[in-house]
Amino acid sequence: MEDRAALRTMLADHDGVFTAAQAYGCGVSDDQLRRRVVVGDWIRLARGVFRVADRPLDTRMRMRIAVLCAGPNAALAGAAAAWWHGLVNSAPTRPTVIARRGRHGSPVSGATVWHRTLDPLDVTSKNGLAVTAIPLTVLDASVDIGVRVMDSALLRNHVRLDQLIEAQKRNVGRRGSPRSRAMVAAMTSGARSEAERKAVALLRNSDVEGWVVNVPVGKYVLDFAIPEHKIAIEIDGFAFHSDAEAFQHDRERQNDLIANGWTVLRFTWHDLTGRPQWVLAQIRAAIRQATAA
Repeated sequence: MEDRAALRTMLADHDGVFTAAQAYGCGVSDDQLRRRVVVGDWIRLARGVFRVADRPLDTRMRMRIAVLCAGPNAALAGAAAAWWHGLVNSAPTRPTVIARRGRHGSPVSGATVWHRTLDPLDVTSKNGLAVTAIPLTVLDASVDIGVRVMDSALLRNHVRLDQLIEAQKRNVGRRGSPRSRAMVAAMTSGARSEAERKAVALLRNSDVEGWVVNVPVGKYVLDFAIPEHKIAIEIDGFAFHSDAEAFQHDRERQNDLIANGWTVLRFTWHDLTGRPQWVLAQIRAAIRQATAA
């Protein structure tokens, strides 16, 4: 017999998207299920997958639909999983789902489906939906969105470095694996030094002249400088590698340099990897300003 209270709870807990098995679990019979579809209360989306008709499609519904329509053992992944876990504030317009290798079925409308077999350690359930576990989610979302996802997750203690390393080892060869491996390596070896190496490579391949590395100025040693124009270029690592004491020291150092006539430019890993031409444009602008003064 249909348990209406259980059915209402199930529908509410699953954003109005459900499987036939979940309906059966609330006492709904085959005949009752078919009747609700015929009268328009429920909409059949795929074999064994339904949604309520009286709720406008929203982001949570679309993500649930994508996972359920991808078949058994599918899981939400990438930027969509990061949003589902609360690691990022914005949801992607097109969710990504990982379906089991060898899946046979229709394409999932409105979603990107990757086919591979996930280790059980890399899958979890959140709010009744199969989602990649946080370590793998962070790795994949960092490829989709940028390294700031990894940085933020580490800084907020959503994940540990050792968990990222283990998830990377379990998922070698997946889409984006080389990029996420490089991000983890940078986190492990020291973000500031890795960022400085990228800055050197960027400057060497540019038209910026007169720059030098590790320049002593008073009681400080600048990461980079263009002494002729008194331009200091400081490289920040990931926020994950920062602390309150280091932050305060960097600000005091910057204020002292400015008081002594230096122009201080600060760039981050995100700047160097995500918008290197903008970095060069800022340096060129500082040179022009110094030359015109």
